Amino acid sequence: MKQVLVCLLLLVGILGLSVQTVGITAIVEHPALDAVREGIIDVLEESGFKDGDNIVIDFQNAQGSVSTAVAIAKQFVSLKAAVMVGIATPSAQALVNASKTIPVVFSAVTDPVSANLVPAFGKNPGNVVGISDMTPVKTQLQLLKLTLPDVERVGVIYNSGEANSVTIREFAKEACDALGLELIDITGSTTAEMVASLNAQIKDVDAIYIGTDNTAASSIESISTVALREKVAIVAGDIDIARSGGLIGFGFNYYQVGRATGELVVEILKGTPPSELETKILGQDSLILFVNTDIAEEIGVEIPQSVLDLANLIVTDGVETER
Repeated sequence: MKQVLVCLLLLVGILGLSVQTVGITAIVEHPALDAVREGIIDVLEESGFKDGDNIVIDFQNAQGSVSTAVAIAKQFVSLKAAVMVGIATPSAQALVNASKTIPVVFSAVTDPVSANLVPAFGKNPGNVVGISDMTPVKTQLQLLKLTLPDVERVGVIYNSGEANSVTIREFAKEACDALGLELIDITGSTTAEMVASLNAQIKDVDAIYIGTDNTAASSIESISTVALREKVAIVAGDIDIARSGGLIGFGFNYYQVGRATGELVVEILKGTPPSELETKILGQDSLILFVNTDIAEEIGVEIPQSVLDLANLIVTDGVETER
């Protein structure tokens, strides 16, 4: 067996063949972004691109550090990756800034235009294409108002250093104004800062809204502890955030976001340039409504039947049921 492997390696060297590298990086690891990566890899394998066989998948986690994301991007460029995939805005920005020639595919980026990744949705010149997870903020806050009709002040938790989170906050402000709600900013660039801000302002809010903020997602256990202690409901734009102490979650199935991203990567590996592919938002049929009746009981909230009837996932007595 060893002789066969040596012969194959020699043959690869003689023929000048090489195994393509797909560099994948995420700004942090949390369930939603992990699901994106899983979806990408599954589509690659289903399409005949298997890690350790005919491609090498190099995954790097930036651990929440922008400087680390930049270093990872430079590493992928030095490796001459065939495709670089950035999961979440900071990682995608690092890749786009690192190369104007290597194909870059972004995923789970809320507003790729404002983040200066692409000039517009659809086809664009250049080496960048991807999938947006622009979440339906207005609908999420309408669900909050429908479920919690007496709420007047909504605390929006986000990292003001994340471009996607700032965009979500602006949409939230527009929605709150339309619904007659006062928006209270609760910000932090780290878990410690975010939780400290929440502790300082929790008495000033009637409910909490979290969009698709990566820092909040990484901090959700601590955030939900504070919210439950004060019996304040959390409504989230990320189902995995909602699963950790949220009352309601309405957002994308991030595994499907990953699969859509993987399809772009496959096309590029097959020779299609990014300029011939479309940057798009995942279809509305990939949205999921999550409701936790256990949390409702714990904080003294009655969820309207109209909301329960629409739910795709309901938690009751600790058991999550799909409908």
